[in-house]
Amino acid sequence: EVKRQQELNAGNAGALKNLQAAESELRTLRTMRSTLSQQVELMGVNANTLANGKLTSVLAIKSPISGVVSNVMIKMGGYIDVTTTVADIVDNSRLHLDLFVYEKDLSKLRNNQTIHFAITNNPGKEYDAKIYSLGSSFEGESKAVSVHAMVDGDKTGLIDGMNVTAVVSLTKATVPAVPSNAIVNVDGKDYIFVLVEDSIMKEHANEAQHSDEKAEEKKENSVSEDGPAHSEEVRFRRVPVAKGGTDIGYTEITLLKEIPSKSKIVVKGAFFVSAKMTNTEGHGH
Repeated sequence: EVKRQQELNAGNAGALKNLQAAESELRTLRTMRSTLSQQVELMGVNANTLANGKLTSVLAIKSPISGVVSNVMIKMGGYIDVTTTVADIVDNSRLHLDLFVYEKDLSKLRNNQTIHFAITNNPGKEYDAKIYSLGSSFEGESKAVSVHAMVDGDKTGLIDGMNVTAVVSLTKATVPAVPSNAIVNVDGKDYIFVLVEDSIMKEHANEAQHSDEKAEEKKENSVSEDGPAHSEEVRFRRVPVAKGGTDIGYTEITLLKEIPSKSKIVVKGAFFVSAKMTNTEGHGH
């Protein structure tokens, strides 16, 4: 139509007004075509393929993120539009914590602070996260403010929606600590149990040669009253400690009796060792 109007206008056979109208309509159609091409490209369809007359009856819906489909919201044959939620996608590679902190503790927190946390049902494995956002208002009717932290390092075992127990590091300090189950309370005093190495065993054996008959009798038992506990294969020594703070399954300790720097501490079964010692002491009397 544009070419026809141009030819007519060139030969004074048509009105200039008709030419201008045709050119305006052409620009409108080109704009519409560009818009439609962008729309079909967003749907994953090649616009050039459609221009060649090749139509498609299937559209592939691409997720904006990588992850795992946790929930499908639609059914086969159902209708959807731009507001319809098709599925929930969970990306566990970028998990973050949602914590709630009381008003009195909010002033102690800041961005980039480290959080140590463990899954409530599996307190034995600890994870780390770093605060990246602090809430600016209370959550609902509570006097708690939300704190968001990005999980660092290994995320194995973590799933969206899990409950966690978290501790925020306010200051950095290195202290001696053992798993809380490694500490046993006996008669109001706290102890840990240390494996007695061969060299230490020989030292105790030499000391036993100069002891009295009662000490010799106890030496033959699997555990002893004054501290060392042993069997035919291994021996343990009971070491008194003073407990400090407890975080995520670990307790700070202060040794009340010196032990070698590379001593091996009983971290599992300490209660059993203590019970064995108690039974042996009872038989000794």
